[in-house]
Amino acid sequence: MSDMAGERVVLGRRGETSMVKIRWTDDAPQALNDVEEAEELGAKWEGSELVVYDLPAFKDLFDYYENNTWLPDND
Repeated sequence: MSDMAGERVVLGRRGETSMVKIRWTDDAPQALNDVEEAEELGAKWEGSELVVYDLPAFKDLFDYYENNTWLPDND
């Protein structure tokens, strides 16, 4: 995979019907299925496209949260 930091990458597009909220692209992490989660991790809407400008960092952050290693230790 090439270095995609700074490059505009489309993760998904708004669906064409109310039944399909978003159509994910092949660039989106396979386990990503929630628009709100993508937005929390830094994805932004530009028109009808959900985009990021640093795909490697987005995927790293997504993996970090998916692995549940982000929970603080309250001890």
